[in-house]
Amino acid sequence: MSDRKYADLHEHLQALERAGLLITVDRPINKDTEMHPLVRWQFRGGIAERDRKAFLFNHVVDCKKRKYDIPVVVGALAASREIYRIGMNCPLEKINEVWTRAIAQPIAPRIVQGRRVVSTSTEAGRAWIDFRSRSRRRAGTSRRSPRSRSTSPRIPRPACRTWASTAAR
Repeated sequence: MSDRKYADLHEHLQALERAGLLITVDRPINKDTEMHPLVRWQFRGGIAERDRKAFLFNHVVDCKKRKYDIPVVVGALAASREIYRIGMNCPLEKINEVWTRAIAQPIAPRIVQGRRVVSTSTEAGRAWIDFRSRSRRRAGTSRRSPRSRSTSPRIPRPACRTWASTAAR
């Protein structure tokens, strides 16, 4: 780590993996029907809180067979007290003290190209602004531009069988 006092998401996931608290799913997983029900089972299925895990899905698809090239992580911040403790990088009994100190000494935002960015370095802020600008240009939208909406009512069409309707059978 550089001069940061906190881990970024990649470092946090590595720490969870070292602790045995990250399940990596490499097979295609449907974001519409499988992803959240799978993770939710650990909260509703009688698994003890200390045994809950975070999930990293590397091959996300949807009902229309579209593939997404960005991995998705679920439960990596607070699925259990131990996961939360690792993220806070302190013993469980000191979390209140760390939060109290953080609230008393907030990080002031920096102004980068006329926008407020909370960052520990101006370069990171510039990179974030550049990324947002490029993605808006690609999408053809500007900041806070209203989306055009059709006046006709939208009739929902099921793209595929949902998990709930399958489970009810």
